[in-house]
Amino acid sequence: MKTFRDALLQATGPEGPSLRKVAEAAKVSYEQLKKLKQGKTQNTNVEDARRIATYFGKSLEDFIESPEMKADIEIADLLNQLEGAERDFLINAAKAQISARDQSPEKSDEDQ
Repeated sequence: MKTFRDALLQATGPEGPSLRKVAEAAKVSYEQLKKLKQGKTQNTNVEDARRIATYFGKSLEDFIESPEMKADIEIADLLNQLEGAERDFLINAAKAQISARDQSPEKSDEDQ
């Protein structure tokens, strides 16, 4: 699966703009982009990722070129729009759902 880092490295390759130019134009941290390029991190926050993709004239999904990431990006966008208590509620509900699924007898039968 292609990461945001992969997409950024491709876009800023030999023919592309410098990281500093991207950071300044997209209004994101140059230090964060440098960490991405050096491999100290593979991703950045969704808002900065969107700004960078927009700088290159693309949606985030198109910038990463990964259909598998579409749902993850949508979920992250929705979570970013929620207030703290709402976000906590959804996270706890998801954890409870996963726990219930992992403890279901059907799951145990499938594992045998």
